[in-house]
Amino acid sequence: MADAKVHQMLARALAESGLGPLFGLVGDANLYMVDSYVREYGGRYFSAANENGAVLMALGCAAVSGKVGLATVTHGPAVTNTLTALVEGVKSYTPIVLLCGDTAAADRENLQNVAQRDVILATGAGFEQMRSPATALDDLARAIRRAQAERRPIAFNMPTDFQHMPASHATGPLALGSPPHAITPQGDGLDDAIGIIAAAKRPIVLAGRGVCDDEARAALLRLARRLEAPVATTLRARSLFRGEPYNLGIFGTLSAPDAIDAILKADCVVAFGASLTSYTTSNGSLLDGKRVVQVSARAGDLGNNFVPDVGLVGSARETADTIVRWLDEAEIPPSGFTGELPAQGLAAHPAPARWMGEGLDFLETLAALDEMLPPERILTVDGGRYMVKSLERIGVAEPRRMVHTASFGSIGLGMAYAIGAGAAEPDLPVVLFIGDGGFMLGGLTEFNTAVRHGSNLTVVVCNDGSYGAEHVQLRAKQMDPSLILFDWPDFAPVAQALGGRGVTVRTPADLERARAEIAKGGKPLLIDLKLDPDRMPFH
Repeated sequence: MADAKVHQMLARALAESGLGPLFGLVGDANLYMVDSYVREYGGRYFSAANENGAVLMALGCAAVSGKVGLATVTHGPAVTNTLTALVEGVKSYTPIVLLCGDTAAADRENLQNVAQRDVILATGAGFEQMRSPATALDDLARAIRRAQAERRPIAFNMPTDFQHMPASHATGPLALGSPPHAITPQGDGLDDAIGIIAAAKRPIVLAGRGVCDDEARAALLRLARRLEAPVATTLRARSLFRGEPYNLGIFGTLSAPDAIDAILKADCVVAFGASLTSYTTSNGSLLDGKRVVQVSARAGDLGNNFVPDVGLVGSARETADTIVRWLDEAEIPPSGFTGELPAQGLAAHPAPARWMGEGLDFLETLAALDEMLPPERILTVDGGRYMVKSLERIGVAEPRRMVHTASFGSIGLGMAYAIGAGAAEPDLPVVLFIGDGGFMLGGLTEFNTAVRHGSNLTVVVCNDGSYGAEHVQLRAKQMDPSLILFDWPDFAPVAQALGGRGVTVRTPADLERARAEIAKGGKPLLIDLKLDPDRMPFH
């Protein structure tokens, strides 16, 4: 590296960091760094069709891998194109670093010059400036450490003139630090929590996305068995307790009927790694009359959405095992709550009523797709009115294999997210459920990206020819919905024109064609489900 430039030093450090792949779209302010990353250091790179897609791919990869995701764009309009994706990353607490090229400070007349720091900070993302060529590696490492610690996107701003300067004063690996130590809670808060749990007659152990590792899962199950309490998860931790007895499944607005009955009977919820959003608590109604203990490894997560009776800062395994030890010391008997519940079936949603009309019934179609899609899969769900039932009816084997893109309430983010999710685990097929509006808004631009990079992707377009939520509102007020109805082209030939495969499904019989295409594998597949907008469930 004696004669290397800063852009080469950055490329080498990224390639050796173990974080990759890198998702991006190049321009003059990041071109040489990306070229060096790929050509000189063998880095794995996914070129996106637009900058928003590049950031979404990094988010999808980070959500599945658990590592900090990496994306890069050039300066000016490339940065402003990333804003929606950055807000999605902030709201979903997903750590990525966006390496932004920037205009040289001396180049005042450059058409692409903009105050990038101000633009990025407005999204809620963080910002780290490359201060000088000598500090470039330290600055990048700080951005990565911040993304991990703060669980949000951090932009690393790289002036283009600095990138072409000699790197002789700053070489070596990125100083990313060591993983945080496990935390065991202590003090009055722990005593209060144990008192609440010991007094509970019908406790539930609830897990969120923050405790989706095997060690935490085992500890939470030890606690649940000691308490004789059922277990449940938030949507984002779905399937953590799959196959376990007394599993309520999702706790919240997507709970199954039998799970809701058990939740309403409960008098205490012990939540680990769950932010207790309005969706998890059903606007607080599911926690009415219950004592709540919230446990998180980060103090900043406690009480953000729902104020618990006790908040504990602690790691899941250490906290759960500490509670069990003190319950044993005090010889507190188990609650016996599980004795009131069936061991299996609590998380099951009822089968849809048999549709006897013409065309496709959405719930029956979901059941058929769940059976024919590969069981070991990554599930990505875009925003739209089909989203709730898709999340209910399409299963995954473990929590990190399910991601949705609705944290900002946007549609059209799912295609790029799915490509990134697949890059995190290349051996697994990815299934994306997306609406027709979302596909045209953002999916169309990146479907060919999936083709170019050989993604093992099946895209299910829930095509009711409308913007669904708006259709519901207009119909509810007996208004003409023609404003939000669209006569789209057939999507299957579009997918083929973009280099993939496509099949149109209008009737239940057509699903066998889809089954054959799924089994065949190969190029990315698009399944265009032709649905009636007046027969689509909203919740």
